[in-house]
Amino acid sequence: AETKLGEFADFIRWSFSKLEMRKFFRWFGQFIGNFPIPSLIAFGIMLSLIAFAFPMNLRDRVRDGYTPTNSKAYRESQQLREFSGLKGDPMMTSVMLRAHDKSSMIDQDNLNEALWLLKHVKENISVSAHGKHYSFSDFCGHHCRQNDVLDYFAFELANFRAGSSSQLKSNLTYPLATIRGQKVQLERNFYGVNTSFNAERTYTNIGHCEVILLTFTADIQSPAMEEIVASWELAVYEYASKRGKEERVEMLVLGAEIIDLEMNKDSQRMTPYFAFGFVSAALFIFISAWFSLFLYGRLLPEYRGCGMVTANMLLPVFVCVVPAMAILTTFGIYGLLGLRINSLMLIMPFLIMGIGVNDSFLVVHHWLRERTTFTRSELLGLVFEDVGPSITMTTLTNVISFAIGACAPTAEIALFCAGSAIAMGLAYIYTLLFFGALLAFYSAPKGSPEPKKSRKQRVVGGFFDRLLLWYSRLLQNNIFRSVFLFLWILFIIGGVMGCSTITSKLETEKILPHETPIRAPNRILEELVWPEYYPVIILMHRPFDVSDPSLNAEFMHMVDEFESLEGSRGPNSTILWLRAYKEYFDFVAAGNEEDVFSDFGDEKSAHIQKEQYDNSQIEGFLDSPITSYFRGMLILDTNASPPVRKFSFVVAYRNHTSWDDRIRIQEEWRAICERHPNLNATIWNVNGMFVDQMQSLKTLAIESIVATLAAMVVVTFIFIQKPVPVAVAVFSIGSIAIGTIGYIAIWNLDLDPVTICAFLISIGMSVDFTAHISMYFVNCPHRPSGLPPSSLDRLIHSIGSIFWPAIQGNASTLICVLPLVALNNYIPLVFVKTLTLVVTIGSVHGLLLIPMFLSLLPTSVLEWDLLSPRKADDTVATIDRSTVSRELQLLRIDAVGTKSAEAPLLVTPAD
Repeated sequence: AETKLGEFADFIRWSFSKLEMRKFFRWFGQFIGNFPIPSLIAFGIMLSLIAFAFPMNLRDRVRDGYTPTNSKAYRESQQLREFSGLKGDPMMTSVMLRAHDKSSMIDQDNLNEALWLLKHVKENISVSAHGKHYSFSDFCGHHCRQNDVLDYFAFELANFRAGSSSQLKSNLTYPLATIRGQKVQLERNFYGVNTSFNAERTYTNIGHCEVILLTFTADIQSPAMEEIVASWELAVYEYASKRGKEERVEMLVLGAEIIDLEMNKDSQRMTPYFAFGFVSAALFIFISAWFSLFLYGRLLPEYRGCGMVTANMLLPVFVCVVPAMAILTTFGIYGLLGLRINSLMLIMPFLIMGIGVNDSFLVVHHWLRERTTFTRSELLGLVFEDVGPSITMTTLTNVISFAIGACAPTAEIALFCAGSAIAMGLAYIYTLLFFGALLAFYSAPKGSPEPKKSRKQRVVGGFFDRLLLWYSRLLQNNIFRSVFLFLWILFIIGGVMGCSTITSKLETEKILPHETPIRAPNRILEELVWPEYYPVIILMHRPFDVSDPSLNAEFMHMVDEFESLEGSRGPNSTILWLRAYKEYFDFVAAGNEEDVFSDFGDEKSAHIQKEQYDNSQIEGFLDSPITSYFRGMLILDTNASPPVRKFSFVVAYRNHTSWDDRIRIQEEWRAICERHPNLNATIWNVNGMFVDQMQSLKTLAIESIVATLAAMVVVTFIFIQKPVPVAVAVFSIGSIAIGTIGYIAIWNLDLDPVTICAFLISIGMSVDFTAHISMYFVNCPHRPSGLPPSSLDRLIHSIGSIFWPAIQGNASTLICVLPLVALNNYIPLVFVKTLTLVVTIGSVHGLLLIPMFLSLLPTSVLEWDLLSPRKADDTVATIDRSTVSRELQLLRIDAVGTKSAEAPLLVTPAD
């Protein structure tokens, strides 16, 4: 066994020894340098995908797009569709009517206009599709008469006011009225009701009604019908939007398609902000890149003869082109695959523009530091050798981070993460193919003179050299280390406290744009409708025999459990066909079937007796104009026994205004169903998706973060291959994640799908801050004498290699996304806050914590390689031709950290 284990260990060591990334990238850089034209052709072929980007399929699914497909609510929605025999969830459009002058909606003029609007929406608003006009009656199914209560109420109210109706058989008492002997629930349509009686109005206790709610439910029989219903809902919304304030009644409309429309309209408002952010970031890139060109002498007169000054000045343009082309290509891929673009996807360009330039900055920084005496292929090979493994590792970690998010069982998050992963990968490919090929063209011809520094350049370069040396020594100062350690401990304590207090919460109000007109109807639902009437639909997936006493008893016991929960409005508010049927049965058995509007009695009615219930009157019951709305709640087969094959009923609650209450009550509903397996009952609630989102968010966040961190460990280990630096990098990634998540909570953000996306970004970006510094610190070249580098050598090498590119990348990221603050909308603000935190915290870790900690470790610990049989002392001290490997020679830093008076500048090539 030990022999086999040893052979396996030797195989692992051999495998990793063959992962010679630096040699591969050196070869690849030389290949690009020798054949830049094929690289640009490949780049052009990939860019052809942009043709599929327009027009974009902009669409959100707020209702169910953020709910995991493996959640209970998702299964309950599927069961609702199966119950009704539909291809999609019923689409519900809510129309809220209230008086402009704040008068009561049961005032005669207001009520008449409400009746006119009800009829107009049902009959006159239509859409055209497939050469046919469709109105509400074409897709309402069994829900066509669900608002008839308003007609009955208005009819009886007019009779009472005219003195032609008797209170013996009718009264309009809220919440349960009696019309011609039949009970009618008013609480589903009338809200903001103040009740009182007076001597002039004894027929109703409604003193004032603030809102009348009309619900239009459509049965979705096919995907084509779903599109038609969506168009009809938008037509109703458009009609309501055109109504002016001169109308007596204000009409507010809300539905899933309307929310998606407003979300997309708001997302499109980000275009000028993106343009401003892009221009601002580009301006910064131009200034910083030209400063680098000036500092490295690439704008000097001796370059004009070979046209290099103009070429170098174009470099900032191409730095911006790389992420822009990656973004457009990603949209093209989505268009080619027929995928929709949601609101989160429109945030992606800001992220890619900010993050995607980091690799280009690093490439430019190393390209400028190389000698100009090499051939173009040699020069590009040396540049890729130095930066290739590093940018590959950071890109791979970012792509993996988003790929894990793309595997999440939530459609909206998956779309965003998949798009971001593709864009990140394309930005990396374009950096190598396009940017690398351009650098090959723009490199000085072989034999070009090394740039001569002017006095101004020597002064500026000398200042940065001294600053680098001072900063490196500061990180070795024990007092500074102690103070920083104390501050870092306080930072971690704050982050942990923030993580422990973060709450799961997703509210439609939060994600709606600030300036959208649908905030008003949503506020009515949240503050007026649901606090007064919060219903749950219970679906019974089994046949039901009215004449079976034991089945009736078990079922009514379950109903009693639902009606006994906290906040229940009681039996009078329960919409249960069985109770109404028994009342109807007794009513007809007493010979009163002709007293209610018309003769809807069954031919068997003469043979029935009160309280001896059977299934004989079900058809007559469902033909009644008052109880006909129950038809949509029963699945009948008149040829079967019993005829009721499945049915549903509704129990109403009040005062469940907080999401904690809604989560608790939904769990209690499910528990009741589980206690009665014989009845095969399930529930459905309009907020069920949102409730399950909140319950699953912490689990989803933990799973995604743990999986991402695990992937980061594997990738970092593959590229660095030394356990101690890998452990330090992973530890720093965890520290950045804790800080970002914790201080996001302290910054008044909740845990929701948007913040989960932001967390994945923060973890992916944290590798950028930790990996580069760790790799350069560990891979510091030996001294010319062959001795291992000291900790100061390593600090100067690593910080000098990444400090300026890190500042450029971080600043461009913030500059690109900060304009989103002006939108003052939730989703953009989440990303702005998260990126601000992760850039700030990550910069501190990458430029302070990691190099400071690594400098404390002895060389033997840093160089310990778990997978290699070689010892650190056996390493051959080879000196590379690249400037990055020549830095310590140029600095002439000795063991005590002093610098030779003849030492050239670190940040510019030797004279």
